[in-house]
Amino acid sequence: MNHPRFLIAGLFLPVFFCCVSCGIAAVGKQPLTVDGDVVEFFSEGREIVAEGHVKIIGQDMHITADKVRVFFDEKLVIADGNVVFKRGTEEAEGDMVIFDFGDKTGTLINPHVRMSPYYGSAAVMEKLGEDKIYLKDSVISTCDLPHPHYALTCKEVTTEPGKILRAKGTKISLLGIPVMYVPSYSHRLTDKRPRFMITPGHRKNYGMELFGSWRYYLNDNARGLLHFDWYQQKGWAEGVDLNYDTKLFGIGNVKYYRIDEKDTNKGIPENERRTQERSRLEVQHRWQMTDVDQAILSYYRASDVNFRKDYFYREYEIDTDPSSFFLYSHVFPSATLSFLGQPRVNAFESVLQKIPELKLETINQRIGGSRFYFKNTTTSAFLSNTTANSNQNVETTRVDTTNQVSYLFRWAGLEFSPFAGEQETYYSRGVSGRDSLMRSMFFTGMDMSTKLFKLYDVESNFMKMDIHQLRHVITPSVQYRYQHDPSVSASKIQQMDSIDALDSMNKVTLGLENKLQTKRGGVSVDLLRLLLSSDYNIEDNDTLGKGFQLFKYELEFRPWSWFEIDSDAEYDTVQEHFNTINTEFWNTVGKLRTHVGYRYAHSESSQMTVGMDYPLNPFWTASIYERFEFKTGNLVEQEYHLTRDMHCWLMEIIINQRETEGVSILLAFKIKEFPDIGINAETTFTPPRSSQ
Repeated sequence: MNHPRFLIAGLFLPVFFCCVSCGIAAVGKQPLTVDGDVVEFFSEGREIVAEGHVKIIGQDMHITADKVRVFFDEKLVIADGNVVFKRGTEEAEGDMVIFDFGDKTGTLINPHVRMSPYYGSAAVMEKLGEDKIYLKDSVISTCDLPHPHYALTCKEVTTEPGKILRAKGTKISLLGIPVMYVPSYSHRLTDKRPRFMITPGHRKNYGMELFGSWRYYLNDNARGLLHFDWYQQKGWAEGVDLNYDTKLFGIGNVKYYRIDEKDTNKGIPENERRTQERSRLEVQHRWQMTDVDQAILSYYRASDVNFRKDYFYREYEIDTDPSSFFLYSHVFPSATLSFLGQPRVNAFESVLQKIPELKLETINQRIGGSRFYFKNTTTSAFLSNTTANSNQNVETTRVDTTNQVSYLFRWAGLEFSPFAGEQETYYSRGVSGRDSLMRSMFFTGMDMSTKLFKLYDVESNFMKMDIHQLRHVITPSVQYRYQHDPSVSASKIQQMDSIDALDSMNKVTLGLENKLQTKRGGVSVDLLRLLLSSDYNIEDNDTLGKGFQLFKYELEFRPWSWFEIDSDAEYDTVQEHFNTINTEFWNTVGKLRTHVGYRYAHSESSQMTVGMDYPLNPFWTASIYERFEFKTGNLVEQEYHLTRDMHCWLMEIIINQRETEGVSILLAFKIKEFPDIGINAETTFTPPRSSQ
C-alpha cells in the first residue's frame, strides 16, 4: 500500500542554524583587513575605528557596516549600522554585531539571513562559544518571498552545530495563519527527517487508515520510531523500531509490531466478534569484532505466514521469506572459517535447519614457486529438513570436502587452466535411515579464454553519437567439466540441497563476450556489450539429456547518454521455450522521459510495464505508470501522478489502482528544497545499470 506523509514540524531548522554559525565563526579564524572612508588608529595601533562604507575583509568572507571598532588587545569587533555578512552565496544582515574573536562568542542584533535554501530573521542571535548558538524570537522558512507561504516562529532556539537543535514555543504558520503549536522540540542535526509523521491512506480490505510515527532519541547510540496506527476495519496497532550502536559489540536494529485484529465477518454481530493478536519481531545485528572476525545475527518471528504481506507489503516484495540465522566468520591469510546456525523459528515455514554448520574454505593458493594451485572447501553440518506446520523432520549429519588442483599457463595468446579434484561426502544415515554412507566423486576439466581487440581511428558525430575512436573487444571462453558417476546414487541419499543431488557430468560451457567502446571526455564508455553463453552435454545423465541445454544472453546498449536498453534471457533448448526474459528500455527526449519494460517467467507471468513523465508547464508535471499481465489479459496496476510546484512546496496527487487492493487516492505536500523527504508513495522503476 502506498501512503502519503504529512510533515508536522522540524524539517529544516537544523541545517539553517549550522549555516549561520559558520558565517559568524569565520570572523575569528582569519586575518582581518579593515577599510573605510575614515580610518583612525589609537593606542599605538591596538585600536581601530572606521566609519563610512566600512569593509572587514577575510579570506573567503567580508563584512560591511556604517561603523566598525576593532580592539586587538581585547580581541573584540563591534560593527554598527547596516551590518552585512557575506560568504559565497550566504548573506546575513543586522543592526549591530559584537564579536569576540578570542573566545569566539558574539551577538547579532535583528539579523536577517539569506542562506539558500534557508531564509529567516530573529530579534537576537548569540554565539555562546565554539559550538553553541542561541536565537530569540526567530522566524525561519525555505520560502524566499517577503511574506512566506509558511514559516516557523520560535521563542527560543539553542543549537550545537552538527549535533542537536532545541526549540521552545514553536508556532507553525501557513499563509500567515497559525496551524500548530509545539511547546518544546529537539532534533538531531544528523537526521534531516521529521520527528513526527501522520500518514493517511485507504485500502479495500482495511478501510481508512492513519499511521502515526514519533522519532525518538535515547542517546547518540540508540534511536528509532514509535508507531501508533489505526485501521478502520482492523483496529489499533502499535510498534517500535530501534537502531543502535553498542560501540563495543556491533550495530543493529530491532522492529516489533502488533495488532489485536478485529474479525470482519459481517455475519457475526459486532459485539460478539473476537480479536486475534498478530505480530512480528525482526532483529538484525552485525559485529565486526576485528579486521578478520565478524558475526551476523538475523531473527524473524511472526504470528502467521501472511502478516508481513498484509501489513508491510513493500518489505514483503523485497524479501518474501526472511530467514533466521547466526553466522560467525574468521578470515585467515589464505582461508575463511565460518560457523552457521540456521534454525526454524516459525512453525509455518519449511526450513533446512543447519544446527550448526562449520565451513572451511581456502583460496586458490600457489604451491611453492610452481604454476600449480590448490584449493579446498570442507563443510560439516547437522541437517534437519523441516516441513511447514509439521513436526516430522528428516535429519542427518553430513561432512563434505572438495579438493582441487589446477595449473595455469599461457600458450599462443590463450589462457589455460586445467584442473582435477575429488569430492568426498559422509552421511550419518541414508534414505533407509539406518546405515551411514560414504560418497566419492572424481572431477576434472579445463578453463580456456583469451581477449582480442581492434582499434578503429574514427572521429564522428553521426546521429550525435560523439564517437572518438572505436575499440572492439572480443572475449571468447570455453570451460570443459567432467564428473564421474558418484559412488553412491542420489536415490539413496536424503535430498537436503544441491550437494546431495550430485550426478555425473560431461559438458562444455561456451561463452562469447563482445564490447564496443569509445572515449567521451577522455573516459572509456561502453556503447554495446553482448554476452552469449550455452551449455553442451557430451553425455546424458539421470536428469539431463545429451546436446545443448540452456542458451543465455545479456545485452547492454547505450549509444547515447539519454538512451539505454538492458536485456537478458534464458532459453531451454530441450523444452524449446524461454525460462525467463527481461528487457528494459529508457529514453529521454527533451522534457519527456519514458520507460518500457517486459518481464517473462515461464508458467508464471508475462508482464509489460510502461511509464512516462512530462512537465506540462513550469508548474505542473504529470507521470503515468501501467503494468499489464498478458496471461490474464488484466491491467494489474495503474498509477497517475500529478505534481504542482507551489513555489516553496510541492503538491502531489497520486491515484493508484492495484488488482488486489482497489483504488487509492493520495494527496501529499513536500518542501521543495527537500523532495526526497516526505512520501514515497509512487511506483518507481529499477534504474538503468549504467546509473547503478
